[in-house]
Amino acid sequence: MNSSQLRLCLILLCTTQFVALLDFSITMIPLPQIQESLGFTPGALQWVINAYGVVIAGFLLLGGRAADMFGRRRVFLLGLVIFTLGSLLGGFSQSPAMLIITRAVQGFGAALFSPAAFSLLLAVFPEQKQRNRALGAWTAVAASGFVAGLILGGIITDLLGWRWVLWINVPVGVFVIALTGLLPEGRPDSESAVKSLDVWGAILVAAGAATLVFAFANSEHVGLTSLTTLGLIVLSLMLLALFVWVESQVESPLMPIPIFWRRLTGGANLVSLLANTALGPTFVVVALYMQEILGFTATQAGLGLLPMAAAFTLSSAWAGPALIAKVDTKPVILGGMVLFIAGLALLGLSLAADASWAASILPGTLLAGIGYGIAFPAWTVAGIEGVDAVDHGLAGGMLTTTQEIGSAVGLAIGVAISIAALAGGDSAAQGFSYAILVSAGMVVIGLVCAALILPGKTTTLGTVQ
Repeated sequence: MNSSQLRLCLILLCTTQFVALLDFSITMIPLPQIQESLGFTPGALQWVINAYGVVIAGFLLLGGRAADMFGRRRVFLLGLVIFTLGSLLGGFSQSPAMLIITRAVQGFGAALFSPAAFSLLLAVFPEQKQRNRALGAWTAVAASGFVAGLILGGIITDLLGWRWVLWINVPVGVFVIALTGLLPEGRPDSESAVKSLDVWGAILVAAGAATLVFAFANSEHVGLTSLTTLGLIVLSLMLLALFVWVESQVESPLMPIPIFWRRLTGGANLVSLLANTALGPTFVVVALYMQEILGFTATQAGLGLLPMAAAFTLSSAWAGPALIAKVDTKPVILGGMVLFIAGLALLGLSLAADASWAASILPGTLLAGIGYGIAFPAWTVAGIEGVDAVDHGLAGGMLTTTQEIGSAVGLAIGVAISIAALAGGDSAAQGFSYAILVSAGMVVIGLVCAALILPGKTTTLGTVQ
């Protein structure tokens, strides 16, 4: 390929990753408008986000394995078609069920094309220097996708209506589909072609995560401490335990269990899971607080979240890696999480019905964004350190899976806490405050786990190839 063709391939692949991250955040802002338009209950509203995240979490590793087995370009194209159709149909939704189903379809499509796009990127840029530049562009675009979703979600909703936050994907998807033939085929190697596809593993982890989310979402009808809620939580844990058993039995598991027994890898994934129970809920709760309590428009709410998103993006790009290079992953994780907890606690204690954005939101979200941004690259490095190079993609996929599951479960818990507070006679602002403080408590547990489980002096950023 000449330089122009390489540049076009990079643009196509980065565009899909941008859209995958954008679609996670772009629906956070118009949640009040979606609720009013389709008649969502407060507890069910979270499924607009969680249907997408849970399905990605359940099928991301399966998508990566399918790309290796059946050809990367083929799976990339299939995922992109599914995602684009889900976006188109989702914009026409006339009921909560239809929107939730189409969001799940979008998530399944993204779970197919995202790992295939990453593999294609490595195939297009085999030379190390070019590959590093391409991976830098990939990372930067992915981070900007989440931030762009917050801004575009508000602007599009105010100008065109919430349905266009889904329809905006359609022309982008059609454009990339039309040019997919320019990408290398990415044929499967002989070893991957003979492996079996662990479909049951993907179904079990997705079902376990979805059941756990549903347990908290359904608590608005039956109560947070009811037997039904507790029974669903037990059922979800049984499904996840069955997933672990299946993974220990099948020939080609999605998640090889022995990797998790390593203190560094298993500990990093546990920290990722617990820390992300706070990140997603914080964005959603603050977006709802600004619109429902402070009276912000959708555009103002998106801009109001920008400082936290920018702090997270800049800290993860520069501050975190710089600290890892100087010290080690464990102290960076611990320090970042302490700042994250402090920011969440400040935010949770500041939310009030008569507060201003500058006083109630800005200080806490900035500190939380900086803390999370510092810790995020450190546990990412820890999660792949000591893993064989051939399994780096798998280790990265595992971190993404725990991140998505943590965010989905954390959002479900936060919404359940808010609803329970309202049912108990507290104000909406107090309910939002309790949700943030509970999230801070989950990160405290993650901090303790990091301190006890992660080994000291393991790596620096410069040793990771």
